[in-house]
Amino acid sequence: MIEHVLNDADTIQGLSVLYNVPWQDIADYNGLEYPYTMTSREAYYTLYASGYLLVRRQAVSLPLTLYAGSLFMTDVDSQGVQKVYELVEDTTLAAGVAEGYFYVRSRLPGRFGNTIVGSIVLSGSIRSSSEPGSLSVTNPEPFTNGKDAKVRLTGQIVYINNGTELATTPSAEPFGGTDLKMTPDGDLSDDGTGDWEVVTGIDNIKQAVSHRLVTRRGSLTQHPTYGSRLHEFIGLAQAPYIRKLVELDIHETLSYEDRINGVTVDNVVIQQATYYVYLTVDVAGSKESIGLQVDQSGVAIAV
Repeated sequence: MIEHVLNDADTIQGLSVLYNVPWQDIADYNGLEYPYTMTSREAYYTLYASGYLLVRRQAVSLPLTLYAGSLFMTDVDSQGVQKVYELVEDTTLAAGVAEGYFYVRSRLPGRFGNTIVGSIVLSGSIRSSSEPGSLSVTNPEPFTNGKDAKVRLTGQIVYINNGTELATTPSAEPFGGTDLKMTPDGDLSDDGTGDWEVVTGIDNIKQAVSHRLVTRRGSLTQHPTYGSRLHEFIGLAQAPYIRKLVELDIHETLSYEDRINGVTVDNVVIQQATYYVYLTVDVAGSKESIGLQVDQSGVAIAV
């Protein structure tokens, strides 16, 4: 049994490659459902209940700023439960008699943070520009967007059942992994002996980089973060900001590839309906760097 602590770049497919265990088995063993893993940031915006508080205060001479991180709470219910909500960003109330809507988010993920109208009535640990004085707090709308999800978050453990009681190393999968070889047209090729041709090691990493860059993000419904948005830049003038957008998209796209430690975009050339990307990738677990040229056909050429 392997205990793998998730980092932001981990995906269940990446763990499958790393430990040579089918990703479906990892999902089933850990009781996970799509999207299986999430970064803490993704979970914060997806799973946590949130909404607006109406905050009022009595007449005072100075404006009051409540800082992000201030806490608001519900009354303790009959079961002894008290829910806590955190102010998301700094918000200011004007001088005099004032009221404003403050956006808060539950401190715990899931439906636990959902609550009915008017249940948030107490201020907790308030961080403010001056003494907050007497505040009246309520939520005029219910919070209903907290979601329970069978996922693991960054920093949590995913258990890899590889059939052994104690496993000190990943599987004997070749460095860089193995995959079916794809032609530039996206077809499989025959190895000449009646089986499909495969790529391993560095060649497989080159192919993986190529596939990620030329696949349109969102085109794979079960893997919405896979692929790039490079197709959106084809035909645009080579203004400096366009090339910068291309570079940023490449970095974002390849950040999901756990066999790569880093990417340097050396040059981007867009010629009407054709683009060429020249980049260098640092291979994870190796001191080797690969220089690649990738065009819209999906061909990755060592340079």
